[in-house]
Amino acid sequence: MPRGDERSGDSERSRGSRGPKGAPGPKNSARGTVSPLLLGGAVLLALVVAVAVGLNLEGDGDAGEPDTSEAASVVDHVDEEQREWGQELARRTADDPMALGREDAPVVLVAYSDFACPYCATWSQETQPELVERYVDSGDLRIEWREFPYLGELSQNLSAGAVAAGEQGSFWEYQEAVFERQEDLKSATDPDGVLEEIVEELGLDGDRFQEDLASDRSGIAVSHDFVEGQQIGVSATPAFVINGDPVMGAQPLDVFLRSIDAALVAAGE
Repeated sequence: MPRGDERSGDSERSRGSRGPKGAPGPKNSARGTVSPLLLGGAVLLALVVAVAVGLNLEGDGDAGEPDTSEAASVVDHVDEEQREWGQELARRTADDPMALGREDAPVVLVAYSDFACPYCATWSQETQPELVERYVDSGDLRIEWREFPYLGELSQNLSAGAVAAGEQGSFWEYQEAVFERQEDLKSATDPDGVLEEIVEELGLDGDRFQEDLASDRSGIAVSHDFVEGQQIGVSATPAFVINGDPVMGAQPLDVFLRSIDAALVAAGE
């Protein structure tokens, strides 16, 4: 379970939002269904309340008890329009190497993450496995990963590497390995060398990985994710949207359980 100082990602927020090199500014998605205008109403309000509740959880001396406050009930309530928006945000692409779970799962958790962000590592190592066991394996939940490399050149390189690993069907193994060696990568004088070690340990084709890493295709894929995140108001990581319900930061597992359970009920499951 994340410690109190790991839940909101405030230290990562203070660095500001920097997009992938050469990424275009925010604009309407080519899909035409993910509109930044939605943040002018219910979604933006939910984002603000989600952050407020997260801070409340951090200050709660008895974090083991469920939060039954009025604020928590507001976060759990997502109106029909916002649920529909969440469904439009989900891609449900067949054979997406950066997705776990059935394409037709009733709930989709969209995760915006940066491989250099320690809070993203915390969530991926502690919360993601629990959600996979409880919901993905049963077919109730789909997790769709989005690259949001706002912390600099290393982040951008690791995101492109994630796309390259996905080309060989090994994104999730890459995710686990990179987060495990996150500190090595961040402190290394030669992070490319550390990345090469990871690629070799995963048994990937190194030449193909390097080719895909440097390809325009990988850069475009990362930029697409990043711009999509900007459009909906993401400015720091990790950030999640669960069938339209925003969850900000590496919140405790119970926050995700409540959101997913509420989404299942709303979906008639």
